[in-house]
Amino acid sequence: MPFLETIEKGITKVKDLGEQSRLSGEIAMRENHRKECFTAMGERYYRSLKDGTIPDCTALYREIEGVEREMEQIQRQIQRLRKMVICPGCGAKLASAGAFCPHCGAELIRKNICPVCGAALDPGANFCVSCGNRTHPTESKGD
Repeated sequence: MPFLETIEKGITKVKDLGEQSRLSGEIAMRENHRKECFTAMGERYYRSLKDGTIPDCTALYREIEGVEREMEQIQRQIQRLRKMVICPGCGAKLASAGAFCPHCGAELIRKNICPVCGAALDPGANFCVSCGNRTHPTESKGD
């Protein structure tokens, strides 16, 4: 049985690496789009100044904000796959989910973390997707 568990863990790691690679590609595509928006904004601003008008870059500004929000969400997905925690004090990327940051000493928020393996949990999750542990005690019925 341990052999099969080792194989299953290996398959899970390979799938996680593939998903991380896909998500990294998504970030790269969004970063390119963000750069294109900045270039378009700069060109629009230059042309407006040349014509003596005030540029309206509101739409590009909102698009850049949207792309940056998407990139943050994708980065959080990658961090979950890597089982990483970001320190709220100094922003350090930590491989293990301890109680305090080893860099700045800030207390790490333990909310939505699996108590067994330390993986990030989705809000309201009943089971950890990394180790299968039940995250909330079962309620006994009929007591």
